[in-house]
Amino acid sequence: MKRRGAFVAMATAAVLVFTAGALYAADTIILGANYGMTGTMGWIGGDCVDGANLAIDQANKKGGIKGKQIELVMYDSKNDADTARTNFEKLVKRDKAVAILGPVSNQETETVLPLSDKNAIVYTAVSGGVQVNERILPEYKKEGKKCYLWALTVGTARQGEVFAVWAKKKGFKRLALIDPLDQMGDLSTATYEQYAKKYGLEVVAKERYDVKGTDFTTQMSKIKAANPDVIAGMPSGGPTVTIVKNRDQLGMSNIPFKVSDANLSKSFITLLGENTKNIYNVAAKIQIPPEYLKDSDPQKKVIVDFQKAFKGKFSKEPKSWFFASVGYDTALMYIKAIEAVGTNGAKMRDWIEKQKAFGGAQAVYSWSDSDHRGIGVDQCAVMMIKGDDWVPVD
Repeated sequence: MKRRGAFVAMATAAVLVFTAGALYAADTIILGANYGMTGTMGWIGGDCVDGANLAIDQANKKGGIKGKQIELVMYDSKNDADTARTNFEKLVKRDKAVAILGPVSNQETETVLPLSDKNAIVYTAVSGGVQVNERILPEYKKEGKKCYLWALTVGTARQGEVFAVWAKKKGFKRLALIDPLDQMGDLSTATYEQYAKKYGLEVVAKERYDVKGTDFTTQMSKIKAANPDVIAGMPSGGPTVTIVKNRDQLGMSNIPFKVSDANLSKSFITLLGENTKNIYNVAAKIQIPPEYLKDSDPQKKVIVDFQKAFKGKFSKEPKSWFFASVGYDTALMYIKAIEAVGTNGAKMRDWIEKQKAFGGAQAVYSWSDSDHRGIGVDQCAVMMIKGDDWVPVD
């Protein structure tokens, strides 16, 4: 599925050119979007696209980039790796996109990585489990290659560190882990083992589960037998609800349980029903309700303005401010890079990597040749469910 035109009001007087089956204005800069828009995770792509459209709309109303308007050309990846690859190729070859937003999942992100290298096109993933800092950047550096992949989310590794610091502060000592049987689960388990050792926590159980499963009593029973005082991992989506309910059925609702940031939405809280006790998460500041931020925090005004502008444009809130801000910040990052150095992919890549205090809606980013996420510990908070919302614990 391709959505175009409705995203940006194009000047009717523009000179039009025909390019490989698509009609574009000669004075238009094309950004591509390769998010999954359908299926159980389709709402994530929807929030990201809305956020991106807001950033593009704001830039276009100010005259675009050096007089050129910006247009978003979007294809639905269906959260499928092969579809994501096909979409990426179309965006580059047919639509002449100068940078790409998305995809969402780990497998999609890894699949299109060689295409990004080949075409020198910056693209930005959503998944926290993509090992861009932990594995990809070190490998590229060793091989003398430049990496064009960014991931503007807190990330699995950073979440593990932030939560381990909080757990130590609270006096917890015995940590149990439960993670999905996938790449993100591998990274999560390894991360928690690393930070547990660093901050003096003992890992007393390590359980894994099939995301297609419908009951996880066996895994949670083993965790109960290990007698932990805190549980953590990266369960996301439907299985998370079942795992939490299994925890409570086994009488462990008093044990804090940190889940994936993919669950940072009010809809997840609704799905939990009465099973919301002691459920924790780690998020960037965008997920903190503004009233909990100090007036002295410069990010507070940025967040308030972003949320006001979003609701003004779409007459609604996103399902998750987290994913809406990821789309917004990705588009903003590209817009600022193009303003600074033009549309050459290598120059955009180098410019982005040098930014040490890039102000976005989600956080203030600091990138480098070893960090393509850019969200530091100081930009994160441990969150818990209170009523029908996520709020900071401290």
